[in-house]
Parts: sequence; C-alpha cells; structure tokens
Amino acid sequence: MINVNKRFCSILLLFFIVISFILLNNYHPTLLNNIRISNCELSRIESDNFFCEIDEDWYRRKEVFYLQHNRNQFTGVPYMFFQDNYEPTFSCRFEQRLGINGDGGKWICDVYRLKQIPSCLIYSFGSNGEFSFENETSRYLPNCDIHTFDMKEFNCTDFCTFHQTRIGDGLGGTKSLRMIMSELNHTGRYLDILKIDIEGSEYEFFEDLFNTTDYVSENIRQILVEIHLSKLIRNVNNVTVYEFEKLHDLFQLFHDNHYVIFHKEVNLYNPHAAFEYSFIKLNKQFFQINNPSNSTEHL
Repeated sequence: MINVNKRFCSILLLFFIVISFILLNNYHPTLLNNIRISNCELSRIESDNFFCEIDEDWYRRKEVFYLQHNRNQFTGVPYMFFQDNYEPTFSCRFEQRLGINGDGGKWICDVYRLKQIPSCLIYSFGSNGEFSFENETSRYLPNCDIHTFDMKEFNCTDFCTFHQTRIGDGLGGTKSLRMIMSELNHTGRYLDILKIDIEGSEYEFFEDLFNTTDYVSENIRQILVEIHLSKLIRNVNNVTVYEFEKLHDLFQLFHDNHYVIFHKEVNLYNPHAAFEYSFIKLNKQFFQINNPSNSTEHL
C-alpha cells in the first residue's frame, strides 16, 4: 500500500511539473510583466499613474531629461531657432501617429494606455476642416469624447463634436479653455489630450491657462501644439527683431507646470517659423533627482 501511495504521489508531482512548465512557456511574457509591475512604484508616482517601468529605467529617464533640458538655451541665427533649441527631453516607448502623414497628423504618447480609461476626453483646437486626426483617433480610442473647435464652420460627421469658436485668452471675442469646459460641463473632467494649432495665439492662450492654478490647468495630460514665430517678429527702424523672450517664457511655462517634450517635428510648409511639439505632464517629483546611487553610469 505504501509503494502504491508513493507511486501515486510521484505521478502527481510529475503532472504538476509538466503543467507548470506548459504554463510558464505559454505565459512567460505575462509573468515577466507582473514582475515589472511589482517594481514600478516610483514611475507610477512620478507620472501620476500613467507609466509603469522598473526603477532603474525610470532613473535613466530622469538623468536624460536633465542632461537635455540644460542644453535648451538659445544659440545661432534667428531663422534656425527651432533647429538649435528645445529638443525632446523625454521619450515614449510606444508613441503613435494618429492622422495623416505630414501636416494634420499628431504624435501621441502610448495610445494603448488611453484605451484603459473608461471615458477619456480630447479637445482639438484649430482643425481648419482637416479631420484625419479626429477620425483615426475615434477608431483607435472609441472610449474617448472628441470635441473639435475652429473659427470657421465645418462638418465633423459622426467621429467628433464640432464647435464654431474662436480660441484665445477670453478677450476680444475669444473663448478660453476654462470658458469652453464650463459651457460643455467638462470642468471637473480630466483632459487627456489637448491638440492646438491657433496660428500664433498659443502664447496668450497658455499664459491665460497657466497663470491660474486650478483643476483645469493641473489636469491636462498631453499637449500637442504647433508653435509659431510670426507673433514674435517686429520691425524696428527697418530692422527685423525677434522677441525670443516670449518663446522662452512659453517653454518655461510648460516646464513650470511639469511638462516634458516627447516629440518635435518641423512643419515643412513653414520650416523656419513653425514647429510641432508634443508634451506630456508628469508629477513634480519627477523633476527631482533622487536616485540613491546618484550616478550617470546607466547612460
């Protein structure tokens, strides 16, 4: 009887070993993912639960951010400003372009993460009737409410809600972001993506937005903006003067409100005076170097 029991136990043990091997072989990526997730508390905290990366990788991100951020100082001739300044300080492993190639499409940080949000919110300012971004975004992210705003009237059909509105700082017949969100009963909602191309009015728009600290200004995850130099050019005694201080102030606003640059793209229709930038908001703790090893040997 004892020999029978031993034989049964041996067979049972062998069975469990085989089953465990099969499960490990089939689900190894998931198991690895669970291991990574268990060690990503720092990135979750410092990205407000957007990213989940092992601490070692996250420390590399912080180090790379500071190295590049400190290089963003104006040098060179004026018409080469965007070529020489404000390079990306962050990277998204799974960034994806939504919309057409060329002018109209935008780069989004880790689209798949937005699929996990029950009801996300996207605003698109200044489409000028080109809706490829909204169209493709609605297919990838059917869980998102997409609202498009423009001075002229266009038909957005069934993939977004269109509003004929002039965007700005709330003065001179324009509407600010706070005014719009209040009118649409979105004031208490998180704005997952703000896409904006308003032909130079971005300076007044963001100054108005970030000059007040409230729920609206603190709860925008990604900002996709085309930045223009046209508003910075002055003619003084027949000499062209570029007021780059305003541009530096704009980028400083983004930095002060905890945004990092994850993508930069030239607009070849106006390469010297317009560039596309993509920003993502992180927690203020990200901007503190707190690696116990305090080293850059990972780079």
